Amino acid sequence: MKILLAESQSVDRNFLQNKLEDSGYTVLAAEDSLKAWDIFQKNKIKMVIADFAIAQINDQALCRKIRSSVKDDYIYIIILTVKDKQKDITGILEEEVDNYITRPFDFKELLAGLKAGERFLKYEKKYKDMQNVLMVSRNKFKIVFDSLQEEIVSIDKAYCIVSANRAFQENMEFPFSEFVGKPYFSNKNRLFSEYCKETAASLAKHVQKAFASGLPQNYFDVAKDNYDQTRYRKFSCLPIINDAGKVFQLVIVARDITERMQKSEKIKSLNKKLQQAIHQIQTKNEKLKNTLETLKNTQSQILQFEKMASVGQLAAGIAHEINNPVGFVSSNLRTLSDYQNDINNLIEHYKQLISNLKGVTKDLPFSIGEKIEQIATLEKEIDIDFILDDIINLVGECKDGTERIKNIVLDLKDFAHPGKDELKFVDINKGIESTLNVIRNELKYKAVVTKDYGNIPLVGCYPQQLNQVFMNILVNAAQAIEKQGEIKIATRALDGKVEIKISDTGSGIPEENLSKIFDPFFTTKEIGYGTGLGMNVAYNIIKKHNGTIDVESTVGEGTIFTIRIPLGH
Repeated sequence: MKILLAESQSVDRNFLQNKLEDSGYTVLAAEDSLKAWDIFQKNKIKMVIADFAIAQINDQALCRKIRSSVKDDYIYIIILTVKDKQKDITGILEEEVDNYITRPFDFKELLAGLKAGERFLKYEKKYKDMQNVLMVSRNKFKIVFDSLQEEIVSIDKAYCIVSANRAFQENMEFPFSEFVGKPYFSNKNRLFSEYCKETAASLAKHVQKAFASGLPQNYFDVAKDNYDQTRYRKFSCLPIINDAGKVFQLVIVARDITERMQKSEKIKSLNKKLQQAIHQIQTKNEKLKNTLETLKNTQSQILQFEKMASVGQLAAGIAHEINNPVGFVSSNLRTLSDYQNDINNLIEHYKQLISNLKGVTKDLPFSIGEKIEQIATLEKEIDIDFILDDIINLVGECKDGTERIKNIVLDLKDFAHPGKDELKFVDINKGIESTLNVIRNELKYKAVVTKDYGNIPLVGCYPQQLNQVFMNILVNAAQAIEKQGEIKIATRALDGKVEIKISDTGSGIPEENLSKIFDPFFTTKEIGYGTGLGMNVAYNIIKKHNGTIDVESTVGEGTIFTIRIPLGH
């Protein structure tokens, strides 16, 4: 660490420079303020020791000039002075210094001041690093948040708008500043002004329930718009919990699925035509060859649509999931700020005690014992040992939180932008973990996930496609559990294959439906909650890997999916 020493007396300057260098510091010495300012401009100085008598440059204080020239880093300044009266000390502190030492002094006192400065700079750097980490994390979150097509808005317990993503703001057609803090359930809100009034009333009941229970609530709405066209929308109400475990805000995701529903109907119609065409092709193969090729291309587009629809549904939940680590990182930074204030207060008492000890006379109206008792009481009140230990814990928690955000964003990016469909040798266990990380918000309110991973070799496969299979099965398992249950995942190597078993304690599948679950467009879900393509997509992906997928189910007990994939696909 480089220290700038500004001392006019050559004897004192040489003595202090030698002693400081013997103590491990790099010292750049100056005999006047102009020389000191020149050295400061040319070197990376972290601490300054200056005699008060030379801290002037053209009527502008040296320390003030140093302060105004540095924007990003903090410079710790110690003033050496022979002044010890209250008004003199006040004048010194007004020069924006951090510490002062009254001459004559013991060199150990100066070293103690330097050590205090080093600790201050250390904590100042950690605080700045955490601010940078939080800023980067918030920027990444905002990129994801604003890239979603769904309209997302957060409201407080008074149902007033707190924040919103870009889709919501653009569809409002007026600036965010004009509707922030205004009621969400208002006829000025386009979501409710263009549709029937019953939508706002019905949604308000789900919002109230989400605030009261702390659990997500979904609401599916069908209504006529101003042009008498039927519109389908799905609302998701996602609670945000504070440090006390109470719901203080709610994230509402409004997703217009009219186009999706229309496509679903069109898809069913196209599928019917596809089945008819296949039957005709069996008898008139050459004549209907071009028609079959067209319908196959349509089916490929349908499968891609289902895949991207799944990722879109998960994105809102992941944005909600990212809010939690961002919340406790922000809370930790507020706690660190409080700790810093307590430490600064304690250091101020130390400085007063040092000043009193050095300048004690018969005329001073204070007791050294009383001052020491005050410091001891203050140490006990703020629990300084706990604060120093807890700072380390808080920094660790912040690092864990930002790492968690990074992993969630990377896994979401991997799902949303799979890249080229390339054959790779990968660890199936890692693929399952990546999938669980993406769909964590879909599972955590419904099931405890139990994992029993075996020591399995690498598998030649299309990893993004297998992750889609795992996601479809796991999300279906969570949806099959009515209140709270368990999902088990087990992997093992068996006869040149990798076997993956996924079981749940959900409602089970009736026997008459077991033979249909892999058929395209077969679904038992309510309208707006599925197109019936998920398990058909999974079946075709496993078939592409020359593998098998089997299902066993008992109504009221649960379902087991068994997937087997050859090692050297």
